[in-house]
Amino acid sequence: MEIREITERSAELPVLEAINEEAIPEAERCSLSDMLVSGAKVWCIDYHHEPAGFMAVRYYRNLVYLAYFAVRKDLRSKGIGGSAVRELIRQNPGRQVVVEYEAPVPAEVCNAVKRFYLRNGFFETGWYTYYDNTEFEVGCSQPDFNAEEFIAFANDIAKVVSDHIPNPFRKE
Repeated sequence: MEIREITERSAELPVLEAINEEAIPEAERCSLSDMLVSGAKVWCIDYHHEPAGFMAVRYYRNLVYLAYFAVRKDLRSKGIGGSAVRELIRQNPGRQVVVEYEAPVPAEVCNAVKRFYLRNGFFETGWYTYYDNTEFEVGCSQPDFNAEEFIAFANDIAKVVSDHIPNPFRKE
């Protein structure tokens, strides 16, 4: 497994868009082409020299925001996704890699996506976001989450992507 950056002209983009459509719910999905145009980086996850998935990432100061991440349905549960997110963390030493996943309801229930991130180098932060009628929990690759930087990122990204306004908060 390896990850490599792609561009708007990459031959793999249509394959990755198909994975995006299959894996990300329509209400939450943004095309990878739109992500690229708005300044995000898209990393192709190669498995045996074939596109197996992607990570769409935004970089802000010392923060790496994993906006979208998917592995082809037929290749899930083979360790590819875990290897990819660990590689993203490894390639960004000293930076906090931040991800949002749907908050489990009730909060005591730990869903599979959250368990995946916790198994692969992420920590709970105690922070949440709410948009698209969904509450998300924020995970971070470092145990000391820099909430101020994440809030600044959320404010900055709202200028670029008008319908993505995370509005981070803590529960009391």
